[in-house]
Amino acid sequence: MSRDNDTPLERSRVFGKLAPIIMQYAERNAGRTFHVEQLRRYVERAYPGVGVAPDSPGRILRELRLLGKLDYVVLNRRDSLYQFRKKGT
Repeated sequence: MSRDNDTPLERSRVFGKLAPIIMQYAERNAGRTFHVEQLRRYVERAYPGVGVAPDSPGRILRELRLLGKLDYVVLNRRDSLYQFRKKGT
């Protein structure tokens, strides 16, 4: 199934919009555990009334890790439980 808006330009726009919010969330929650659903709600509160695709925060979280911008561990993939690593650990 393809998405009509899943173009490189659209992905770049969404990344540019959500990545800073996710980075802020990571800074505030360094060393703590979190569920992707908590991250999604945090992003939605940052952009009230704007539809954020449910999988976008998780997708961008993974992309930020691939880019070396943040680090986290998956504690329980089934429960979508993660933990941000503190810098230097």
